[in-house]
Amino acid sequence: MKAVYSFLFVFLGLNTFAQDSLLDELDNISDSLNVEEGDTLQESSKKKEIVYGTFIGNRLINGQSSEMLGKNVFEFNIAHRFGRVNEGWRNFFGLDQASMRIGLQYGILDQLSVGVGRSTYLKTFDLYAKGKLLEQKKHGMPITAVAFAEIAFDTRKNLYPDARPTFFSQRISYTGQLIIARKFCEWFSFQVVPTIVHYNLVETKADKNTLFSVGLGSSIKVMKKMNITAEYYARIKDNPNNGYHNSLAIGFDYFTGGHVFQVQLTNSQAMFESGFIRQTTGNFFKGDIHLGFNMTRTFGFKKKEKKKNESIVEG
Repeated sequence: MKAVYSFLFVFLGLNTFAQDSLLDELDNISDSLNVEEGDTLQESSKKKEIVYGTFIGNRLINGQSSEMLGKNVFEFNIAHRFGRVNEGWRNFFGLDQASMRIGLQYGILDQLSVGVGRSTYLKTFDLYAKGKLLEQKKHGMPITAVAFAEIAFDTRKNLYPDARPTFFSQRISYTGQLIIARKFCEWFSFQVVPTIVHYNLVETKADKNTLFSVGLGSSIKVMKKMNITAEYYARIKDNPNNGYHNSLAIGFDYFTGGHVFQVQLTNSQAMFESGFIRQTTGNFFKGDIHLGFNMTRTFGFKKKEKKKNESIVEG
């Protein structure tokens, strides 16, 4: 309960103002808010009814947000999580150690994107797909709903301390999520993320192969181009003796012209879903906190169509 109270305190105890979002930049790239050639007046009106910029980036902190890339847009992401702050000055408060993830995401459609990443944490590759099911509208649909599916591969040479052989299937974990989000006003957004995580190989018989979790996340605008964010993932009926904790993160986002820079404090070192949701070893309230950051750059590619000269003949 302490984590939940802290989560709510972060959200409700801050003064807020207005700002831009990453999606605004992507909209400028794809011109999706304008009437493009071939659009009807009705189609343009539908676009203006959609609620944009629920969150500033495609990741809230560690986990996904409800934001989507536009069609033919690439996103390149570099993320770092340093060691624990409470390791003291001899380890420079965790800065002597670092875990890193490099990721690339591509928007196949406005409502569908795919991505791949590589983490130094457990030498893991992750592949994922993200699809929008519902769009929040100014009049009508009250929420945005996005489906997310990930598969992760642990590529360490040995999974067991005694170096016994392992099958490829034992290295795989899966994550499925439904991201339900709402932008309540220009300065406050919130999402709930029902999650299922499955590991083909678990550490002990007391650990479940399949674990359920519920994520909570929010964003509050505090300056023109800055958000305060928070994120919490609660594990449901996990083995209480496995040494893992619920993932908690607090941070801020800064957006500038196609770049998003995120800085956070979190008890999780993994930066892929099945890792930070299920294998967070730090206790946030005992100082097991990692300073981290995410840097994101988007690239848009739009084919320019030549305008056709059309003659109008009146009869």
